[in-house]
Amino acid sequence: MTAASGTRTAPDSDPHKLATLPGVRLWTRSVAKDLAAGHSCLLLVPAAMLDPASLLPGILTTQPHWLRVPPPGASSALDEPEPDEPEPEPLWSGQPPVLDIDDSFLTGMMASIFGADPAAVPTPAPPVPRPRVAPDRVPDVEARLESLLPGESAGSVYDRLTIDHANGCVYVLDAADEKDPEALAQLLLRLPAAAKAAGLAPDQRPRLLVIATPEDLPPAYPDRLTGEDIAVHWWWGAIGRLDTASVTAVNRPLRARAALTGRHRIEEVLVQATIVEVCGPHLDLAAALARSWDGRPESLPAALSSAYTTTRVPMPVPGDPTTPVQHGGGLAQRPPAALHPQWNIGSIDSWDGHLRPHPAASSGPTLDKLVWLAQNRTLLPLIDDAREALATQVLPTATLPADQLVAAYGTDRATSAATSTTERLRSLELGQLAAAKRDGRLRFSAAQATTLFTLRNARNCLSHREHLSGATLHRLLDQLSLNH
Repeated sequence: MTAASGTRTAPDSDPHKLATLPGVRLWTRSVAKDLAAGHSCLLLVPAAMLDPASLLPGILTTQPHWLRVPPPGASSALDEPEPDEPEPEPLWSGQPPVLDIDDSFLTGMMASIFGADPAAVPTPAPPVPRPRVAPDRVPDVEARLESLLPGESAGSVYDRLTIDHANGCVYVLDAADEKDPEALAQLLLRLPAAAKAAGLAPDQRPRLLVIATPEDLPPAYPDRLTGEDIAVHWWWGAIGRLDTASVTAVNRPLRARAALTGRHRIEEVLVQATIVEVCGPHLDLAAALARSWDGRPESLPAALSSAYTTTRVPMPVPGDPTTPVQHGGGLAQRPPAALHPQWNIGSIDSWDGHLRPHPAASSGPTLDKLVWLAQNRTLLPLIDDAREALATQVLPTATLPADQLVAAYGTDRATSAATSTTERLRSLELGQLAAAKRDGRLRFSAAQATTLFTLRNARNCLSHREHLSGATLHRLLDQLSLNH
């Protein structure tokens, strides 16, 4: 980085900071890669995004030379009026000079000599300062860009950038500061074209890095940027599951290590997984919910409502009904056109490959589904571990030989011919274990029977796409903690 670029801001290590999150760093790296390839880059962010300029350090940290274009009205050599020049002293008017004294004798003597009242003696007019002349207009973006170049030249700013100063500099612009969207749009088109016409190598091309919202540009402007010299990066799908999980984890209340039993650990994993699934890309909501929710499914709607009072909740777009979007919209590199209004106010984003609306815009059944997804993702592997441990405990009590037990209750031989009898016994499903118990082929203690039916009921509930109630979840966690 050159001295002219100012002081670079290093990324903050605090996971709360947007630019330090893994998904965001991946997004900024893709921008930096395009810049390194000689492309100008347009970063399109929603209007609801707070402080999008915080993304720039992560992009510019790899650029050896960059400059920030001053915004309109910034103090510079372009718009600073000429300093006041002192008025020249007037020539002698032929009248005698007037002494600036109060001595009555001298004053009377002057009056007797010149025959006039001293008050009537003409005096030189005081110097009148020349009025400061304001510039006739705010310099346009091209003029402000040219103000960063040393020296003077009669050529256009594009000639100077591609001939006299072809040093690979990245020029950074915040479109929110610009007053003329059309002028900015033309700059974005003309500078890459001039660099390409000059035949410059990628590391010599002057490049633009512009961060903008849709309102900062002419209507439908991004759709016109179809060339290879301008890379358009939409803030769409930049936040991922790992980002939400990081923000959730650092905002959870800390427990004393002595109090962290196996049950508490499983419960905490489930609580965090639920917050991540429910909040998706909406990080401020995830942080608020992580600090306040007690983890019970029944209290989640109230906890969300409370969190809405301390976070930014996007208002619905007036008169814009929900528009169906074809499957796969969450996998695209930009928001579907039908969702631009919702995306711009922060009410929808792509997250983990899916379209994710803000929870405030989600109905009850949608919230229930998200809770089910979190429970399914977290609990099913633990239930299967507990099932296998239970099968290992009760198989020695079988009243049938192993091969007969497998034939009666196990999986179809045709689908598991390469699996040994022992492995097939250990893979008996919860329903198959329950059937063997019912028929007296396997003996269970009272505690083992409680474990069996608790696991089976929970597994069946999740299999039918229903999330577990608080009471069912409490019983399940008690059983799962026996194996941890």
